[in-house]
Amino acid sequence: SYGQSDVIRIGHLTPRTGFLGPLGEFAVQAADMAVAEINAAGGVNGRKIELLKEDSVNPQTATTKAERMVERDKVACIVGEISSASALAIGQVASRTKTLFINTGANSDELRGKSCNKFMFHIESQNSMYVKTCGRSLMARGLVKDKKWFSLTADYAFGHDLLRVAKKFMAGNGGQFAADKLVPTDATDFSPLLLEIRNAKPDLVISNLAGNQITNFLKQYSEFGLTF
Repeated sequence: SYGQSDVIRIGHLTPRTGFLGPLGEFAVQAADMAVAEINAAGGVNGRKIELLKEDSVNPQTATTKAERMVERDKVACIVGEISSASALAIGQVASRTKTLFINTGANSDELRGKSCNKFMFHIESQNSMYVKTCGRSLMARGLVKDKKWFSLTADYAFGHDLLRVAKKFMAGNGGQFAADKLVPTDATDFSPLLLEIRNAKPDLVISNLAGNQITNFLKQYSEFGLTF
């Protein structure tokens, strides 16, 4: 066994319950595999990594657990997150306690913009990059100009940010929204929305959903026999 001074403690925060829970479980598996691989190869400069794992199910919980990891457990850094709302909260703790936070999966532009700080490091792209990349591909296929999109958006920080970027892209490139619907993160029954989609007859259906919402929506979309 290793004394505290011999290990490098890393805190891993990610949602393991709630609508993003299934994604979080894969994040935990990846973190476990990485630590096992690094430790099997002798660790970092001869020091083993010890991984502390917590469920950051919402921003309030994320704040509490990030503070505890820093103040009580003395972690070298915090890694993880999928929810942009929770990542914003952890970023504030990181800034206040001068602790590195490596964001591995939260995509809101705000994290790279007005809420960015020098203790936050991002390994993924942000919403505006994804929207523009997908948008350019759709433009090349003639699916933007003079077309109607029906969008469904997760009703939290990530979705709000994504929708704002998508609307700006559509307005700039001659497309329009037949409708844009904010969907509660705990929604499981999409039939009212699927009926609206059927009636709206859009050219394209856009999913700005997250976690369990995506799986439930796609299953029900298929069952409804929609082809947009």
